[in-house]
Amino acid sequence: MSHSQNPSFVFAIRDFPPGCGTHIDVSSSFNLPADKAFKNPKTGDVSGKNPAPKPQGICLKREPAAYQDHIKREPAYEYHVVAAPTVPYATTSSHRQELEIRNSGSAPTPREKVLEVLRLFKQVYKQLDRDKKARRGGDLLDATRRIDIKALNVLESMGKQVNIEKRIGTVPGIEVGDVFQYKTELRAVGLHSKTMCGIDYMKIGEVRIATSIVATEGYGYNDTFNSGVMVYTGEGGNVISKEKKTEDQKLVKGNLALATSMRQKSLVRVIRGEERWDHKGKRYVYDGLYMVEEYWAERDVRGKTVYKFKLCRIPDQPPLT
Repeated sequence: MSHSQNPSFVFAIRDFPPGCGTHIDVSSSFNLPADKAFKNPKTGDVSGKNPAPKPQGICLKREPAAYQDHIKREPAYEYHVVAAPTVPYATTSSHRQELEIRNSGSAPTPREKVLEVLRLFKQVYKQLDRDKKARRGGDLLDATRRIDIKALNVLESMGKQVNIEKRIGTVPGIEVGDVFQYKTELRAVGLHSKTMCGIDYMKIGEVRIATSIVATEGYGYNDTFNSGVMVYTGEGGNVISKEKKTEDQKLVKGNLALATSMRQKSLVRVIRGEERWDHKGKRYVYDGLYMVEEYWAERDVRGKTVYKFKLCRIPDQPPLT
């Protein structure tokens, strides 16, 4: 091979010979019986010149029929909360250890499937973090890639994901208050599939409807949270970039999907990004289901149009801590 060519990096998972290469023993990684192993199937713009008044911190307590039906159908899982990873993740006092999972049936519950994926993600991440080849890679670009993205790629290549199909409303095996250390974990368990964009959506016929958003307070967008009411800034326009030219946001893609969710009275999952206790990045907390009450366009400090969406938390959900 020519020295001018960059060598490619391949993450290999193998069992033989013992101790050779990068080995991840999936069968022994989880405290689940062999008969509970699972396999996943493959799988009218607004000008902004006359912005609407900013909303007050109150919401209409309306509960759509679809939500009531969903609550009745939702099975009860006995759980404690996703165990906080130890290395290389940061641990916080808000993490509660997973003590045990009780299931009388032979098949794994949705909660068990989610926990299995998260544990495997943690194991792959730790292995990649220790592996010099994973950190150096074959070229400069590969050397600087985030390890969490590499870990997600490994899980996807193994077919170890759950809840692959997008959906509106709750996600099986996910509970309010669950904490995730990386945005890529949200994709692995089917809570939010976009690893870069804050608004995730799906198409129903020819219409795009939002499924989930990741909102971060104090991240340039100035998303705000107040007693179950939040104001979310739309995507696009490079409004938080200091290097790219700032542009007007447009009512397209994710922004349009959120506006459609308001008109359709469709539920939206909200994941809140917050700073870690060690100030090294962010963690993500699932806040539950919200509804878009209204949206409007306004000018930011640079004179560019940004879209704001007011969302209200649906009543009768587990309280936020």
